[in-house]
Amino acid sequence: MKVPLIFWGLLASLALASPSQADEKTDLAAQAYEVIAKHCLRCHKGPGSEGGVANFGSLADLQAPRGKKAALIVAGKPEESRLYQRLAIDGDMPPEEALRATGKPTEEEKAILKKWIEASAPPFTNSAKQRNFITLADELTAIREALQKANREDRPYIRFFTLTHLHNDKTIPEAKLKLIRAALSKAINSLSLKPTIVLPESVNSAGTVYAVDIRRLDWDTRHLWNRILEFYPYGLLYTKYPDPNIRRLAEDVEDLSKAQIPALRADWFVATALRPPLYHTLLNIPEDARVLEQRVGVNVATNFESDKLARAGFSRSGVSAQNRLVERHDSNQGVYWKSYDFKPDAGRGRLIRFPLGPLNLFSKGHHPYENQAFVHDGGEIIFSLPNKLHAYMLVDGKNKRIDEGPISVVGDSKKTAGTSAIVNGISCMACHTKGMIELKDYVRDNSAVFGKADDKVRKLYPDAKKMDELIQQDQEQYLSALEKAVGPFLKIGPDANKSIADLSEPCSYVIMTYRSSSDAYLTLDRIACELYLKNGEELKAKVGAKKFKELGLASLLSQPDAVIARLEWEAVDGYSLMQELGKELGCLPIGK
Repeated sequence: MKVPLIFWGLLASLALASPSQADEKTDLAAQAYEVIAKHCLRCHKGPGSEGGVANFGSLADLQAPRGKKAALIVAGKPEESRLYQRLAIDGDMPPEEALRATGKPTEEEKAILKKWIEASAPPFTNSAKQRNFITLADELTAIREALQKANREDRPYIRFFTLTHLHNDKTIPEAKLKLIRAALSKAINSLSLKPTIVLPESVNSAGTVYAVDIRRLDWDTRHLWNRILEFYPYGLLYTKYPDPNIRRLAEDVEDLSKAQIPALRADWFVATALRPPLYHTLLNIPEDARVLEQRVGVNVATNFESDKLARAGFSRSGVSAQNRLVERHDSNQGVYWKSYDFKPDAGRGRLIRFPLGPLNLFSKGHHPYENQAFVHDGGEIIFSLPNKLHAYMLVDGKNKRIDEGPISVVGDSKKTAGTSAIVNGISCMACHTKGMIELKDYVRDNSAVFGKADDKVRKLYPDAKKMDELIQQDQEQYLSALEKAVGPFLKIGPDANKSIADLSEPCSYVIMTYRSSSDAYLTLDRIACELYLKNGEELKAKVGAKKFKELGLASLLSQPDAVIARLEWEAVDGYSLMQELGKELGCLPIGK
């Protein structure tokens, strides 16, 4: 019988109710890791990151000497630990611009850090040491059994996401796996056009293989699974594998699922599908915002004329140094928010003087407030999905879809996407962790217009109380859906009774660490885990030094601290480096 994921979460909660002393330290380390992941990893991701050299996800880095400065963590001494000082005592971290996404550390979070340091900062990876190695045969067996238990007519629509390569890597703490599971659930539901939240179901006791019926996400249309596979750098077939048991399992899985590749890596999917082009493809986001508006039942011009929208203008936002305007519309799926953003030298971009745009809202010469209408350079759209989570669209000043916002207009100082660019999907999700963000309008009582134009401003820009009510209403709707999507994965153990709004936003965590942190660099042992082998020595014995040299990977064999970047691991002429090594093990690369 297929065991629902919620069951395993309940077992974990029961196990935590009466832990041994060792378990207490492991649990405390996991809680500390999540506090750090929430408040620090957004900036501090290792060499080259916005926050500097320290990798706040590595205990070794945290305890390393810092020249004349104290270590970030001094085991047993929280008051001497700069991490605790900055977060809990001085309160100057996280920086102001990051608080929109994370909020200030709570008293409970500060207490967790203090208790963890007082306990001599037990390692994040303690729980990983207890994990049993999962073989390729184990993974294929779990997938085959899940397909066999499903109704025959359902099998072609059941697809899988795996975390086996991460589970087998003993340097990865259990707390990170927890966040990746939550990110997977949020990601698939943030890419769904169906009205119901769908939880991926674990099909093995270790929680490394998850099944989803893609019909419940509307992914059975437009050949969407195959569109995802076009970008997948880890596709390997095992039907010619040297081990006959692996071959038989692979053949059974392909026959039952009617797919050569029915499983994807969860972390790759989250980091890739939540950004263009896949983000636009999976959500069927059109090339023009006006087409989207027709689809969700919003007519901006009509709502402007009839005063059925709510606006707020502010002098500076978290993504722009210029003033910004946001407006809210009701939609047939929930809510539709649209921002208007400006270049620094925009002639008609000062909202105090031009609060009644945009000028191109109506046909030329027909704008009722032409002399008071702003001209904008781009914007962000946030709209409710049928399941009440949010989707995003970036547009230029003519409502045309763009993949990322121009740096001259908006920017992401925390480089969520790896650069300062605001990238549609992932950058928006990292900022809007609670849905809509609280804001304060400055246009209503300060506009430089008079008469009918001033009357119109007061109708379109509601007072603070009304706008606060609208934002709270939209936040509650979004957080209710978010609770359904990630609550079963995050609200377990010590976090069971916490508000979903106080927990880490999992997708941005995965996105920011997948390709642009110290965790994004693979050692020889990590590469072995990527190929279902226990260690680098086993991989070296099976592949041979010559092949490593041919692929430019010889340093991994000769230098103990050598690494390869995730981006390089996924790319090469023809097949990815992972697939090239897979060929040497008897696998057949496919995809890309």
